[in-house]
Amino acid sequence: MAQLSDRLRQLRKQRGLTQKDLEARSGVPQNTISRIEIGGVQEISTRTLIGLARALQVTTDCLLGLDEPEGKETT
Repeated sequence: MAQLSDRLRQLRKQRGLTQKDLEARSGVPQNTISRIEIGGVQEISTRTLIGLARALQVTTDCLLGLDEPEGKETT
């Protein structure tokens, strides 16, 4: 299972978004997004998680690495 930091960075880049773009879409401050991506956040609030998932158009389970994004199968 991928770490939240890796999943967030991967999903953001797949969508061609900068951290500032993601901030604008999610309402999560860019410095928080940066800290999550470098692994500097031990706990994430439900509000932050939901905001990021909605902005990236994935489920919270997908963002947490518990589920794969649609169209991507596991082997």
